[in-house]
Amino acid sequence: MLLNDICEVFREKDKFIICTHVNPDGDGLGAEYALCSALLDLDKKALILNADPIPPRYHFIDKRKIIKTINSDGKYPENLKDWTLVILDTHPNNIGSPADMLTSKKILNTIIIDHHVISEDMSDFAWLDPDSSSTCEMVFDLIEAMNAGITPDIAIALYAGIIYDTGTFAYPKTQARTFETAEILVRNGASPNAIYSQLYARKSKASLTLQTMVMSTLRLYHNDNVAIQLMSRETLITSGANYEEAQEIVNFPLQCICVQVSIFLKENEKGVRRCSIRSKETVNCASIAHVFEGGGHKTASGFNVKKSFPEIQQELLELLLPYFS
Repeated sequence: MLLNDICEVFREKDKFIICTHVNPDGDGLGAEYALCSALLDLDKKALILNADPIPPRYHFIDKRKIIKTINSDGKYPENLKDWTLVILDTHPNNIGSPADMLTSKKILNTIIIDHHVISEDMSDFAWLDPDSSSTCEMVFDLIEAMNAGITPDIAIALYAGIIYDTGTFAYPKTQARTFETAEILVRNGASPNAIYSQLYARKSKASLTLQTMVMSTLRLYHNDNVAIQLMSRETLITSGANYEEAQEIVNFPLQCICVQVSIFLKENEKGVRRCSIRSKETVNCASIAHVFEGGGHKTASGFNVKKSFPEIQQELLELLLPYFS
């Protein structure tokens, strides 16, 4: 579907439940906050129900306190069949507990808005734009098309999501229209300095300890083209940091001129393991992640790890060997 088509769907319907992926990030949270706020301003009924709570670094996005977590401070409305589920920045298999509304057939219509490469068959209505820098950039276009206003809180949420998913305007999908969108958001109340400080200048002392511990595990492979770092549950707990504070560690090895791919195998406090992959475009990260039922972008992807770290590390190195042999 195109923007005009998805805009018409929002005009026709009146009740929306909005969610993003598990372990929500700046793009997913910014997009859902902005869209929900815009729909409320248009006198629609809209609410946000996520599987996981909003990480502390993103609390500033939720000015209206509308981002809720199922089984915590949020609950399903009655008569779900009258509501439309809106999935942002991901697909139905990655939203966690809100997917219960789909499997139980209690909710009949779904909308997906995403800039990742996924199948349109996963929802009734899908607006997918893999060329967009972020889902927040897409939601900005949608809000404009619906003739809803860009209030200061919406501008802050969208700008935060855009700088998060573009790596502060450095990643390959950053285009002229990304800067044009950012300019409008700044004119409408987003402060670049304040938002950058909220996202990147509030690390705890424990996060620095964690960073040091993880980087001590760094090893290079395939003629120094591939960097792999490990974070066990024990490392995380010993550092005193929280899992979300490890999010940026995967990017550090790419600062080295020889490293083309960075892999971060990490385990949270509950022992759930995940792999994050980043590259300098030499390797399509999404194609690697798809082998393990994950996904993402060409230069940034991830997947849930179902095997031991040594096993998955060996499989990844074998998959990457053709790129550097």
